[in-house]
Amino acid sequence: MGRNKIYEKDWRYTLLKPVVDWNLKHSYRKVEVRGKENIPENGAVMIAPNHCNTLMDALVILRAFDDPTVFGARADIFNKPLIAKIMYFLRILPMVRQRDGLRNVLKNHETQETIVETLEHGVRFCMYPEGRHRPAHSLQTLGKGTFRAVLAANAKFGDKMPVYIIPTGIEYGDYFRYRSTSLVTFGKPINVTEYVKENNVENEVQLIEPLKKELAARMSGLITFIKDDENLYRKWALTKMLAVSEGRMYGNYGTSLYEGMLANRETVAKIEKGFEADPEAMAELLEKVEEFEKKRRRKGLSVYSFSRKNSLTKVLGKTLAAIIGLPYYIFSAIVSAPMWITYRLLKSRIKDKAFHNTVGFGVKLALGIVLFPIYTALAFCLLPWPYALAACLLTIPSYSYFFDYNEGMRRFISDIKVLGDKKMRKQFKEIVKKFDKVK
Repeated sequence: MGRNKIYEKDWRYTLLKPVVDWNLKHSYRKVEVRGKENIPENGAVMIAPNHCNTLMDALVILRAFDDPTVFGARADIFNKPLIAKIMYFLRILPMVRQRDGLRNVLKNHETQETIVETLEHGVRFCMYPEGRHRPAHSLQTLGKGTFRAVLAANAKFGDKMPVYIIPTGIEYGDYFRYRSTSLVTFGKPINVTEYVKENNVENEVQLIEPLKKELAARMSGLITFIKDDENLYRKWALTKMLAVSEGRMYGNYGTSLYEGMLANRETVAKIEKGFEADPEAMAELLEKVEEFEKKRRRKGLSVYSFSRKNSLTKVLGKTLAAIIGLPYYIFSAIVSAPMWITYRLLKSRIKDKAFHNTVGFGVKLALGIVLFPIYTALAFCLLPWPYALAACLLTIPSYSYFFDYNEGMRRFISDIKVLGDKKMRKQFKEIVKKFDKVK
């Protein structure tokens, strides 16, 4: 008996998905999904997100839906048979890129047939048009794979069921820090079936190029989009500084991460207008931003500590919170030690920082499943049942709390340093004032 089709139901996958979703939710302080109403209920759906944070991009998309989604991932991950088997079970297909060589690219024909078959059976497919990840608030050049797949699907069954591309934006409060925030926004669908009817041409390039431009435009409207130029990272640093100066800190927008993203988009638009009005002044300003960022990072200062709300009163409040939370932090550090020690060991061996959150999630999922039953058995064997139950309940959020407390202490220490660093505070204010003059 052969293995199930990748889009067919599998009881093991059905059992595992809620566990994965729960762990994903608790890998972030806040997870928000917007625009699901834009996804057509009747039709073949290709989800097309930006790719900025390795496996976490797939997980936040997966969690947005109760039913399965099939994904594409770069083919070199599948080189080992065991890994390939696991990836297939997780509903992930290998996507070969041009850099993998012509011989390997030919394997995409088989993959494309599977994608078309998946869409034909009403199961969503998620493909990253950029083809590779990059932790940046921008878009890389879109490849042709996504468009070839939807055009092939439309050619096979478009007369019976419409084919859609769903532009999707993924944003994180921080690409590299575990327990940050994540926002997924689904945009208005692109009806590929209608597009093909309206553009009756046989040349594939003539069909794909306008689709690429349309998708790129819609995707860029769903994230804090910054032009991909030499100033990309300095513009984002300035955007964060301006948000902090206005009392807006990414990930701390009350009830809506989406509103925070929109506010950041407005800030980026102001920065671009500043370049139009006085490019020399803006170039000089961004040099000062880069200088400030280097000093800030060298001194271990958080940009959020430069908020106007940072005061001695606030520091005293954080001191009290740290003292109150210390006993549970010690408990959390002990019971979750196998997890956070493993995480730090693995993280130290990975050069690409974008994978750090993926490692944090993977450790929580894998070791959490193993350790919790062991801790539960020990607790009920050694303690009266009320205390054992309490210990078990306290163990569940311990891994997340350990990271939250550490991050809180990092911010707390940073707040104190900034309060005592008059030069850095002055430099921060000068940058904000100079930007106000330019715009």
